[in-house]
Amino acid sequence: MHQEIIAKAAEVITSKAGYIGGGMEGHAVIALTNKEGYPNASTATIAKAYGINWITFNTSTDSAKANRIRKCNRASVCLSSSKYNITLVGTIEILTDSDTKRDMWFEPMSGIWSGPDDPNFCVLRFNTETYNIYFADDFSESVATGTLQKEGQGAQTKSTPVIEPLFQFDRQCEQAIELYKRAFGAEVIYLGRYGDADPQDRPAKYNEDDTNLIFHAQMRIGNQRIMLADNLFNDLPRGHSVYPVIQFKTDEEVKAAFDVLSDGATIINPISSTTYSSACGSLVDKYGIFWDLMVY
Repeated sequence: MHQEIIAKAAEVITSKAGYIGGGMEGHAVIALTNKEGYPNASTATIAKAYGINWITFNTSTDSAKANRIRKCNRASVCLSSSKYNITLVGTIEILTDSDTKRDMWFEPMSGIWSGPDDPNFCVLRFNTETYNIYFADDFSESVATGTLQKEGQGAQTKSTPVIEPLFQFDRQCEQAIELYKRAFGAEVIYLGRYGDADPQDRPAKYNEDDTNLIFHAQMRIGNQRIMLADNLFNDLPRGHSVYPVIQFKTDEEVKAAFDVLSDGATIINPISSTTYSSACGSLVDKYGIFWDLMVY
């Protein structure tokens, strides 16, 4: 019965994907966290879906949704009517690669963007972790609640960290990005300038001349994602132009790892919420290795 309810929910979601009619038939509600830390719910049109496993939506790279996701990638998606309520909880990511954008494109989005290659068009992919599904008719009710098991995996109580290199530059980050694009065919996934950052995240030496410098950028070179930034922070070790960034799914995992590394370490930035992460901190461990830990 449990799997039957999940299958029924998948059928509802699939029926709404790529909807081109009027009204709200193809919409779902997405709940994200705003910059003040409060939940913020809004509607979005479903592009495609794979059962209840994942759902994609389309938006602009500079939209409020995209900016909230860069701050915190935890999300919830809800579809409801008088006969059902499907609530999914998980994470959401921003995809800007050409293949995905073309695959998720459908009419009448041409009224918003010029086409799938429009640089301001991006795809949001929601990945389900837990679900709560309710169906009712005139004679019965059915409920399914649980944790989604990924293909080939058992239940996981802790996420697997992801390591990425961070390249720091002395006011030449944008020039370096252009060089890597030409040399490697690298794709810019995200680019945020100091002028876009929350004022609390800017260094004390920041001034108006620094507005267009790169605060945080991401590129994909082949299958490898890297981070890049102009370093305006005096308290960062200037000799470390490249260092590892460890990414976790939850604030708790960041804090647990940070506590372990803190033994005998020099704390550069204590764990805090930043423009692009709900929990981020950096330190030099007792062996002299610089680490940046964050949720993304």
